[in-house]
Amino acid sequence: MRKVRDWSAVIDRLNNSTKGELKIKMGSPGSAQVTRCRLLAEWSNLEATTKGATLQLRVPGGR
Repeated sequence: MRKVRDWSAVIDRLNNSTKGELKIKMGSPGSAQVTRCRLLAEWSNLEATTKGATLQLRVPGGR
């Protein structure tokens, strides 16, 4: 079954994290890449990369 994420909550968690970085395991490398593109289109001041099925989100400049 597909897991539906609240991306606004994920971005809030990223902004409140001490490292300014989150890694999220997605279902497949393709879903990680599509999600990366969608997040970059929706949120500014966000760096997003993928490594396999892992989506890495970062606040530019770190903390």
